[in-house]
Amino acid sequence: MKMTKYFLIFHTGMLLVTGFGMWFILKWLFPETLVRSYPVIPIFFYLLGLVFIYVFNHNSDNKPEKIVNTYMLMRMIKIFVSAVILFTYWIVDKTNIRNFAVIFVIFYVINLIWETYIYLRMEMYIKYKGDQKKPPRERID
Repeated sequence: MKMTKYFLIFHTGMLLVTGFGMWFILKWLFPETLVRSYPVIPIFFYLLGLVFIYVFNHNSDNKPEKIVNTYMLMRMIKIFVSAVILFTYWIVDKTNIRNFAVIFVIFYVINLIWETYIYLRMEMYIKYKGDQKKPPRERID
């Protein structure tokens, strides 16, 4: 539970910093690339991140191979849903799709970095919890 709170706070903080930081950079340095629907991008990645944390929190602690499969499945779902979002935006606003797609891809890469960090920390925590459940080994002299 403590680890889940940490990941939720970390994910929310990173998304706020990235979302407002990128918005600020685009608004002041590249105002021609900023799209009206920019808030959709951080909200999308925030919601997917919450799902990512929830799924890993409810994963089995004693099956490490299942954790890897879950991680890969979440990546595939994220790629598929991202493609659907980009395709939908393309249908709705064809004139700004290039700017939206570039911003989306930048967000995707940044989000990939911190989700990988969260995954590695979760895996280390799960291994630590598993080691705590094992009885101590006797020392043979």
